[in-house]
Amino acid sequence: MGAGPNLEGMAFTKEENEWLTRVGPGTLMGELFRQYWIAIVPTSFLPESGNKPLRVRLLCEDLVLFRAGNGKVGLVGAYCQHRLAPLYFGRIEEDGIRCPYHGWKYATDGRCVEMPNIPAEQQFCDAINHPGYPCVEYGGIIWTYMGPSKELPALPEFEFALVPEDLRRHRLFRSEGNYLQVMEGGIDPTHVMWLHSPYDLADDEVALVHQGPQQVVANKSRKRTPDQTDIVDTPGGFMYGTRRSLNDGTSLWRVNQFMVPFYSMPPGGDLRGARIYVPIDDESCVKWQIAWYPNRETKDKSKETPRLIQKNEEFTEPTNQPFGFIIPKANKANDYLIDWDTHRSRRVGITGVNLQDMCVTEGQGPTPILDRTKENLCSGDQTTGKARRMLLRLAKALREQGATPLGVREAEIYRVRGTSVVVPDNLNWVDSVKERVTVARSAA
Repeated sequence: MGAGPNLEGMAFTKEENEWLTRVGPGTLMGELFRQYWIAIVPTSFLPESGNKPLRVRLLCEDLVLFRAGNGKVGLVGAYCQHRLAPLYFGRIEEDGIRCPYHGWKYATDGRCVEMPNIPAEQQFCDAINHPGYPCVEYGGIIWTYMGPSKELPALPEFEFALVPEDLRRHRLFRSEGNYLQVMEGGIDPTHVMWLHSPYDLADDEVALVHQGPQQVVANKSRKRTPDQTDIVDTPGGFMYGTRRSLNDGTSLWRVNQFMVPFYSMPPGGDLRGARIYVPIDDESCVKWQIAWYPNRETKDKSKETPRLIQKNEEFTEPTNQPFGFIIPKANKANDYLIDWDTHRSRRVGITGVNLQDMCVTEGQGPTPILDRTKENLCSGDQTTGKARRMLLRLAKALREQGATPLGVREAEIYRVRGTSVVVPDNLNWVDSVKERVTVARSAA
C-alpha cells in the first residue's frame, strides 16, 4: 500500500502513524498540542458560579471543569490525590472544589489547600502535586493551556474571537474517531461533491436544505471533480483552492484554510466558518463548528440562509463519560439514523453535512485508529499528506531541538478565513482572493 505515481512523500509508515495519532502525555503529538491554547467548551456551557462541574478529557487526561463561586474557571484532575475519589461529585465553593469523600479541597489552579480530615499540624498540602491547568475565557470559549512553560502562549487572533458575541455561534460534538482522521475530513478537497451533494447536482430542493449556500453555488458548475487544485503555504499552515470552470471565461474557486495544530476553515460567504478538532484521547475528539459574521452590517445585509442545526444533531441525554453532554442523537451506535430510501434515490441518507462527515471519519477501517499503511493515496489527497508532514515536522523540531512551534507566539497568523468566489481565468487566483481571505490587522 502507499501512494500513486508522482506522489513522493505521501506514503506513511506504521511508526509515523503512531506518532501522528497518539496524544497522551509524553507522545510526540501530545507534547506538540500541549504548547497551544486548547478549546474546552463555549462559556455558555458553564454559565453560573457554583453550578455542577463538567466531565472532560483532553489529550488522554481525565479532568473536571468548574466555575468557582468567585467566578474563576478551574480545570483540575478528575481524581482526588488522597484516595482517588471522583471530584465530579465534589462541592464547588467560593475558591475551589472540595472532594466529597474526606473533604480535601483544591483551588482552581489545582493546588491542594485543605485537608480537613487530619489535624492542622499533620497536613501536607504543599507536598501534593495535583493536575491543574490555567484557563481563559476568550471569544465565547473557555480555553486551557496544558503545557510546561510558565510563559503562556499567545491567544490566537481568530476573527470569530474578535467579533461581538451576538455575531457568532458555536456547535460542538463528541466524535468517536481519532482527531487526525476527523480533521482530515475537514481539509479534503474532493469529497464534498460526492458525500455532501445530491446525486443529481441539479436537485436544488435537496441542496438548499442540506448544504450551505456556497456549496449550492458549487453545484451549479455540475462538476464533481475540480479542474484544478492548488496548495499555497501561509504563515500559519496552508490554504488550498479548488477550481471549477464556469465555461464563460471565469471559474469558481473554493478556498480552504488549514492552520496548526488542528484548525480548518471551509469556504465561507457572509457567514464565515471555522473548525477545531480537539483530541479527547487516541480514539475520540471534540469537533467544533464555529460560524460568525465579520460585522453587523454584513449580517443585516446578508441574503444567505444559514444552515441551521439538523434535528438529528440534537444532543442525547448526557452520559457519564467525558464530554458525554455533546453526543449527537444520530451517532455511530445507531448508524446515524440513516434513511435508506433517501440513500438509494437522492442523496446520502444521513442528515446534514456534519453527520455525513462523522459517518465516514468515525468508521474508517476496522480498527479504532485508521491504519494509514493500508491507504492508496492519490493526487486528491495532497492536502492530507501536507498536513501530516507539517505536524510531524513541528513535533520533531520541538522534541529534538526545543524549537517553539509555529503559532505559539505569533497570534496574528490566525487572521485568515476561507472563501468561495468567481475569478476571471486571466487573473491569478491567489492575488484575487488575498483580500477576501485576510482579516484586517485593525480587527485584532
